[in-house]
Amino acid sequence: MSPDYFMVYNPLTYQLMDLMPANSTTPLDVISYLTGKNAHEINSENYLEFIDFQKEKQRATMVDALAIEMYAGIYIQNQLARLAPDHTIVMVDGKRRFFSQVIKKKKTPPKAVFISTMSSSFPAAALTAIVLNHAKIPVIIGGIHVSTMPEDVDTFIRKYSPHPELISIVRGAGDSTVITDILTDLKNNSLRKEYSGEKLIENGVWGDFQNLEPLEPLKINLLNRLPIIKYTPLKDFRINPVAPFTGCLFSCKFCSISTMPQKYKSVQFRDPGDFVEELRSYQKKTVDFKNRYYFFTPDNLFPSRKSLISFLKKIIESDLRINYAVQISIEVADDEELLRLIRASGGTHFFIGLESLDMRNLKHVNKHIVPDIEQSGLSVADYYSAKVKKIHAHGISVHGSFIVGLPYDYYKSSADNTGVDIANFCIKNRIGAQPSTLVDLPGSVFFNESQENNQFLYGRKGTMDYFLSLSIADLAETNKRPSDTLHNSPLVIASMVYEISKKVGGPIRAIINSAIIFIRSFIHPTKNGTGFKVWDRFIDAICSAVSQTAVALYKEQGESLVHSKYGVRGIMERLYATETNPEIKKMFKSYIPQFLE
Repeated sequence: MSPDYFMVYNPLTYQLMDLMPANSTTPLDVISYLTGKNAHEINSENYLEFIDFQKEKQRATMVDALAIEMYAGIYIQNQLARLAPDHTIVMVDGKRRFFSQVIKKKKTPPKAVFISTMSSSFPAAALTAIVLNHAKIPVIIGGIHVSTMPEDVDTFIRKYSPHPELISIVRGAGDSTVITDILTDLKNNSLRKEYSGEKLIENGVWGDFQNLEPLEPLKINLLNRLPIIKYTPLKDFRINPVAPFTGCLFSCKFCSISTMPQKYKSVQFRDPGDFVEELRSYQKKTVDFKNRYYFFTPDNLFPSRKSLISFLKKIIESDLRINYAVQISIEVADDEELLRLIRASGGTHFFIGLESLDMRNLKHVNKHIVPDIEQSGLSVADYYSAKVKKIHAHGISVHGSFIVGLPYDYYKSSADNTGVDIANFCIKNRIGAQPSTLVDLPGSVFFNESQENNQFLYGRKGTMDYFLSLSIADLAETNKRPSDTLHNSPLVIASMVYEISKKVGGPIRAIINSAIIFIRSFIHPTKNGTGFKVWDRFIDAICSAVSQTAVALYKEQGESLVHSKYGVRGIMERLYATETNPEIKKMFKSYIPQFLE
């Protein structure tokens, strides 16, 4: 194998809010904070001392909690392996594998580092790029944040890099044409400042590439702590990301792609045969809990119904034995044929963006389902309940995503608020909950409006306060000025989010709901459990139960974020310290101590 290699970096999210207000802080100061060393002394000889960040300052995200790999990194890794067969491709994340570990082992720097980043991980991507630049290592950065906010690369990376010509960005897709151009330009030492790709998903970008050094797979830690499960094959249960298609038809105002040109977000499908062959490649040997369960990554599986059906039928006709979770619109409940095909092909769990139980909030976020709810004559809660009941009848478990902090949410007391309403709805309908705060994601309509109306809490775009606040663009706490009905208090919103996850994700409730969905799933099996295939039917039901149990991980993530530890303030302590409303301070005085070190 050639000694030449590329690195693909999936950056983590780090706790940076304790550095606020930024005042005269620079990205180099943030590197100092994350490494405990004076980053103003970085040079080409000592850069490895600054390339890995302290694990104690990592911020738990939903991706970490559910142990789902970032598919963008896997996709770029495979693209490179296919298009650069004479190079080894090494994946790093700063947690399972570190930059310094790889570079020391290889005894030579990588030919280039490819980074895919979302807004919450952009600070880590930017800081890493600055450190690598001191060693004259080319860096190519892509992903949603760079595609929507390309100017941030100049502001926060190139400005602090001694060799800015070695920093390049990709807007849109990292497709084969773009990757080929980058590889050619790297070889000729003529890296361009910017590349643009439009093919969001391509066939053949998978396989058993011998020049790959992938990361050790993530595991769901909760399963390894349960008394019985940790001694069974279930301890190795994995959720493997795959993509039958990508893109989105909708333009929800809170979404980071809502202002992107259509060419960067149009729905694009792979060939069904190519997708099935990828799944089959993972099951070449024994089918077990390591390769049985998948997460279909599109933001919404429902809109392209005709194309989707061909995928589902291809899976049903195959010898695959899979279960999978998908993100999907609530109106799938009224499409009996599609529900039947999804379940038969292995559909096990639905993640549904419900957003709010208040019609006014749904209109505010431009939720496409509003006309259907109005036509039904039902309240939002009753409409959602009826749809969930239909989905459950097919043996498919559900968890709903809710946005807390919308304009028509309210907080009268700890017992009377929007969070309580959401928790009660989820408990009544036996679904899990992913409560998220209202976050103005860079690139979204809401972000642009907040910048214009001075409603963004942490500074203007381009400031260091803004840069640091990207770390909370993981939906766990708000960056937008709350409404009067929420006392203009980020602390109020954070408390509701935490209480929802605690109530809905409690262990007893998770066990009961998992047992109920196990029975429903056993009665309504996938195609692998039909007839007298009792064992396969049992495994189907186990996968459904694990899906429902895994939703409790949102509670675990919440616990990690709200508590102070390792000298870093948790969300509750930090927001209480910055709260200016004396009535809210009084209301939460006895609530906060439980979250302190």
